[in-house]
Amino acid sequence: MTRVTKTSLAQVEALPDTGPPILPAHAFLQQYDSGGEPAVVFDHYCSTVERLGYDIVALIPVTPAARCALGLPEIGPAVAANVPPAWVEHYFTEGYQLYDPVLLQTPQQDQPLIWDELLHHAPLTPKQRRVLQESRDAGIHNGVSIPLHGPRGETYVVSLGSERQTTGGPQELAQVHLLSIQFLLSYSRALRQKADDPLVRITDRERECLTWTARGKSAWTIGKILGVSEHTVNFHLKRCMSKLGATNRMQAVVAAVRLGLILP
Repeated sequence: MTRVTKTSLAQVEALPDTGPPILPAHAFLQQYDSGGEPAVVFDHYCSTVERLGYDIVALIPVTPAARCALGLPEIGPAVAANVPPAWVEHYFTEGYQLYDPVLLQTPQQDQPLIWDELLHHAPLTPKQRRVLQESRDAGIHNGVSIPLHGPRGETYVVSLGSERQTTGGPQELAQVHLLSIQFLLSYSRALRQKADDPLVRITDRERECLTWTARGKSAWTIGKILGVSEHTVNFHLKRCMSKLGATNRMQAVVAAVRLGLILP
């Protein structure tokens, strides 16, 4: 179980609503507590933080204890993510996971790490500085990472960013902090409870993206229809392709129709 440090439910609900409408914190937590598939929990978290300005998300178990706690000891650095693939490939090709300042500082932190503040005020090495600079060059703006700690020495980090160069206020960051704590609790529980199941399952958002694709809409148009970014639509469609064993979107549509997952 993660520990809450300085951001409480009461604090979040007392904050003024100066941005887009979002779920009240208690309603958000109730939906999480209802359980569900790990992908559904991740989608719920992504859709909520996107309303706060963040459409790029990654959950990373930083320590071996964290990887074991999720029941996935052999996983790579990111458990769930919708990060641009080009940046992920570049990140690992350059070996950035070895000196990423966010990963190195997370075990000693319990408050959000804002990437721009690290870049301009922290005593970083040239390699560490390059990680943050190149993430911004790759189109990840407003980077912030939420350290999360478990009772047995587990350390995780939820890192968020956006394709747009916008800046949120402290109230948005406080909400993201609380939501990230509950996201990890619910996601890890769903992951541990997930049994082997041969059935293909897709989320409601994935079904929407596939349905509009079947109707000939582009990812950009689907994003406008659903009120999400084009990047988010592409992420959902790629995940559908993986689940359905398809090599392109139209193959995914055909497979989904055959399985009765979407209507023709």
